[in-house]
Amino acid sequence: MTSLLGLWTHKTPGRRTRVDPCGKAYPRGVKIMGGALALLLAVSSPAQALPDAGFSTSFPIPHPGMPFLRPPAPSVPAFAAVPPVPVVVFHGLSLKSLQFSRVDRIPAALVAAIDRTEKTLLLALYDLRLSEVGAAILRAKSRGVDVRLVYDESHVKPAAAGAASGPSPEYQALVDAGVPVRVLDGVSSFGIMHHKYAVFDGALLMTGSFNWTRSADDKNFENAVFKKDKALIEGFTRNWEWMWAFKTVGDGPPADPLAPVSFGGGKYPRYAFSPQGGVEALLLDAVGRAKSTIDVAMFSFYSQPVADALIAAKKRGVAVRVVGDSAQARRSAAMLAMSKAKVGLRLSSGREGTGAMHHKYALVDGAFLVSGSYNFSQNAELNNFENDLFTAAPADVAAFGGEFAAVWAQAHAPAPEELPAPKSL
Repeated sequence: MTSLLGLWTHKTPGRRTRVDPCGKAYPRGVKIMGGALALLLAVSSPAQALPDAGFSTSFPIPHPGMPFLRPPAPSVPAFAAVPPVPVVVFHGLSLKSLQFSRVDRIPAALVAAIDRTEKTLLLALYDLRLSEVGAAILRAKSRGVDVRLVYDESHVKPAAAGAASGPSPEYQALVDAGVPVRVLDGVSSFGIMHHKYAVFDGALLMTGSFNWTRSADDKNFENAVFKKDKALIEGFTRNWEWMWAFKTVGDGPPADPLAPVSFGGGKYPRYAFSPQGGVEALLLDAVGRAKSTIDVAMFSFYSQPVADALIAAKKRGVAVRVVGDSAQARRSAAMLAMSKAKVGLRLSSGREGTGAMHHKYALVDGAFLVSGSYNFSQNAELNNFENDLFTAAPADVAAFGGEFAAVWAQAHAPAPEELPAPKSL
């Protein structure tokens, strides 16, 4: 049955409630066609809170990078300075390939890329609340670009009486302009469509932790990755097409046909997707190969297997540091376990304490990087639509290392009340 918003949806019997991104349960109504076939997946972790709502006007210009702030130590790789971030060129537009909301204006880069798109714009967005980006998408459609959007279902729900939520004006403007939209909400009652990526003319990919929102730009610690790598673009395009035609989790999301990334004697794909894409197994394998350092910046850290692997790494002499989001840590037994095991742990509430530490990445031995939309949680592994990139490219590793140093420096050691209360014996 077609909804009033013109979405490709139907009623799903037997699903009485869902939990929204703030943890609130409410009646369920619409569900993407065929998604109910994924009844095999169960979840024990809580739904992940995903605060959002981003802006700035300056255009990002390539610069030589930020100094690596953490002091050198025998067990920590010391970088004198982060090398210049590589630049990608798209239809004459030069963009920094790695951008961080702390120092870059990511929405300006998005607008510039959209304004140069000529034929196709494939969007997979958890949320859209940037007026200048929404306007750029409408301009693209008006000049004949084939714009299509896969969107998270929780963000098209009508607002409750007196609530300020509901579909954003930017999203509604796309629907009203006739942009084809399909919605997904994950493959269980706790799942969400959590991607934040775009493929421009089949020639440029943007992905990362950055939701297309005001808070992401103004308040949060975020990252955005722009790549022209043909294999990455093909993989994300296949994943987008798989979601657009989604009927059942079935064979799972598309996988990298090769495992070309080498680290510590292991081989890794360039990308992996959820649900059921095996991201957690890849993470555990990489952590198990660490010899000197592991640095993790993670918004939602609920995965006990990953926490246990980090604790094991610390016990064998690896210097482990984890920076998490202050609000999320209060519900995380995994964070409590790492604190009790004396893993280096700090918390952050975003820039100037007003937002979220929304990164989702890990650096191993200063030589291997995993980054994307994927939080360390059972939801991300089993129920959500997510992505992660795997790379050993020195420039990428160094840039994310510099960002980690800056975020770590402003974060604080958790107070007892910022972690879950230990269970009584």
